[in-house]
Amino acid sequence: MNVIIVTNYRRKLLVITAIILLWVLFLIGASSIYDSSVKYTLCVNSNISLSYPANMRIRNLYSKYGDSSPYIQASNSSYKNFVDFKSQEEGFQFSYPSLFKLDQQVFQGSEILYHIDFQNKEDKKFYGFVQVWSMPYSLEKFLEASQEAAMNEFINFTSRKITINDLDGYFWEYTMESANEKYKNLEVFLTKGSKFYRISFYIPEKNYGQNDYDMFWKMVESFRVS
Repeated sequence: MNVIIVTNYRRKLLVITAIILLWVLFLIGASSIYDSSVKYTLCVNSNISLSYPANMRIRNLYSKYGDSSPYIQASNSSYKNFVDFKSQEEGFQFSYPSLFKLDQQVFQGSEILYHIDFQNKEDKKFYGFVQVWSMPYSLEKFLEASQEAAMNEFINFTSRKITINDLDGYFWEYTMESANEKYKNLEVFLTKGSKFYRISFYIPEKNYGQNDYDMFWKMVESFRVS
């Protein structure tokens, strides 16, 4: 190991100045790399999306239609920003990450009265749905029958009672294998009157993390029925 002893005052000052300059250049370079690598996504009404680098700033957004303005959000892949959704038909509402795209489906002649898919725009393997079911029998009976029918496919299954915004129900957490890939499944079932509401989220187990769990619960905790 070589040891350099600086005895001259001017040389010492030059060395310190050089070190400071190197640190400044390092910080500028690191900031440049970060700004160019981190991207945000601007979503308008879940139909139009635009990705842009973090070093750009969007200050003003204008919409010709007043109904569109609440659905304009910007976000990155960490589920930071959420969009409000409200179903006029079924009278429920919830918030979801603006990184997701919503798509309503219709099931004619089914017990499913309302179905809306949500999917990560950047990775379609992250997806889920919100459903409204007609319930001629108790939620407990429905869940018991569903569990018996699929118990052989469930891995590490857990179930617990929950209450969300005065709605009683259950939270399911388990793993299933689909198309040679294991999926982590998070599901909530909430009941009110003759209907129950199902919120489901499916994530590849190899990609599943705490931020996905927290995002799901933020969606669930925002769910309300008028």
